Amino acid sequence: MKNQLLWEQLRVPELKKLAEKNAVVMIPMGAVEQHGPHLPVATDTILAQWIAERAAKEMWDKGIPVVIAPAFVIANSMHHMHFSGSLSLTPGTFIQVLKEQCRAIAVQGFRKIAIINGHGGNTAPIDVALIDINQELGFPVYNVPYTAGVDESPFLDKQNYMIHSGEVETSLILAYDESLVDPSYTNLSGNPGGCSDYEDCGALSTFHYMESHTENGIMGESCAASKEKGIALADAYCKRLVEVLSDERLWSVPV
Repeated sequence: MKNQLLWEQLRVPELKKLAEKNAVVMIPMGAVEQHGPHLPVATDTILAQWIAERAAKEMWDKGIPVVIAPAFVIANSMHHMHFSGSLSLTPGTFIQVLKEQCRAIAVQGFRKIAIINGHGGNTAPIDVALIDINQELGFPVYNVPYTAGVDESPFLDKQNYMIHSGEVETSLILAYDESLVDPSYTNLSGNPGGCSDYEDCGALSTFHYMESHTENGIMGESCAASKEKGIALADAYCKRLVEVLSDERLWSVPV
């Protein structure tokens, strides 16, 4: 069945009409990388796409036109490459491809672009790309993590916020499709490695491979996850994303 939200399933006249309506274009930004022994390697892409589609449906219900561009499936996961299953672009290639996709969308007449980011490793290269592309296009393209502005702590038992493959992401995938989660998650938790106190508090930053932080690919408490938590978290993320992208002030800010 045709999904009216997805750019790749629409026809030329439909996309032209969306551009004329000044539709918001969402670009889901994910990754293919290890997520411990219990979650699929496309977890970040699955969740960014899922939350984007849910938010887009709600925005259409409010009369706000939206279209979802093809997702970035392989992005910046260099720090996971020593774990099996991980794929990555180099940061330079990632930045160039993102800028070219934004240019292509702008050529079609769209002026509202939001990158719905589902992977923390993408944040730095996205922000670098936006320095160039916003100046070039003359309108702001936004980096919007789907978790932005949501306090996750009230939903969780053993974590205060999302950590890789832990209570949050495992709960979300259980809510999305529990057949994708290996039942072993109920006995899994993170195995923290050699991150310094200075890095933990944000006083400095550097590049580490993930095995510096974890032996099993998990950072957090997968064992505390539940489908119910995932449903509640997804609802909260979707509500906040709709609020942000529906605010016309966002799109009137000059570069």
